[in-house]
Amino acid sequence: MIFKFPSNKTLAKIAVYGAIFSVSSVAYMQFRIKDQIRNQKYFREAMSELRKNPGAIKLLGEPIRESGFELAGTKNWFKGGKIEQFEISVKGSKDKGTIFFDSDKTDEGWILKKLELEVKAHPDKRFLVKANS
Repeated sequence: MIFKFPSNKTLAKIAVYGAIFSVSSVAYMQFRIKDQIRNQKYFREAMSELRKNPGAIKLLGEPIRESGFELAGTKNWFKGGKIEQFEISVKGSKDKGTIFFDSDKTDEGWILKKLELEVKAHPDKRFLVKANS
């Protein structure tokens, strides 16, 4: 039996379909991981505290919505039961900004330690939204 090597056209189709499958899989996994993070208590609590803070409402305007966060890079740190400097992009009717929060995991669950807001109108300042000792 003689093996016939596939044509370049067939190999190109295989490469294109493989690339589409790979990119789609990565995008789906990233979506699922971000969705799971959005449903975690530390994330929901940080957004809840921001939405009920009068100063944040004055700076951003209502409604305040989350507009994304990064999974890769050095922005968000998860270290053995601690979250340090997690960044979430937020936007309101008046301005856009970023919240930064730290959280600790205890036996009772996640405790929000610190929540800060940085808005585009004041890029050199961070406003303290919440701090626990």
